[in-house]
Amino acid sequence: MKTKTLLLAVAFAGAGAVSGVAQTVYSVNAVGFVNVVIPAGPNSFTIIANSLDAADNSVAALFPTTASAPVGSAIYKFVGGSFVANNRGFSAWSIPSMTLVPGEAFFFKNPSSVALTNTFVGEVKQGTLTTPLTGGFQLVASQVPQSGLVTTDLGLPMTTSEAVYRFVNGAYVTHSRGFGANWSPAEPTIQAGEGFFLKKNANPANWVRTFSVNQ
Repeated sequence: MKTKTLLLAVAFAGAGAVSGVAQTVYSVNAVGFVNVVIPAGPNSFTIIANSLDAADNSVAALFPTTASAPVGSAIYKFVGGSFVANNRGFSAWSIPSMTLVPGEAFFFKNPSSVALTNTFVGEVKQGTLTTPLTGGFQLVASQVPQSGLVTTDLGLPMTTSEAVYRFVNGAYVTHSRGFGANWSPAEPTIQAGEGFFLKKNANPANWVRTFSVNQ
């Protein structure tokens, strides 16, 4: 298996405690940041994701200023088969409490003629991580800030006739799963902070990973 890359600056905080049987137990948290570049507009769209668990995962906290989200920006979250629009006005977002948690992806509309860089700050999720997958289409992303092949490295469960749709330069690029481990045209590489549309067959499933920053 190719080496996976954890794309973030990480600060480790460890706490140790000695039990009654002299066993040392360490609790290690990894906190860092991920810079996600949003292509220049005007009014260009891209699918991105928040791949760190912040103290506050609301849109108002993740995109707090007009530097990260100029007036006219919009976030489109795919809920129950349709999009929910969240628009940036002069003073605030139209749905400031909308949450964007690791594992979810969303469209971001950049209204400006320059590229934007948003810095997501938070904790790397560890342990057994589960993202529910429904039948049909949904927007998803890796719960951890890694780049890699979507199934081989990131562990997304795929079966025959299912597909991943990346949104690149304003158009969808389709990667279909064939028989066995075959892909057409190829298994896609997903970047840290990138989201994508997933088309699953009728049966729901779970995207389960057991992850540690020490891997």
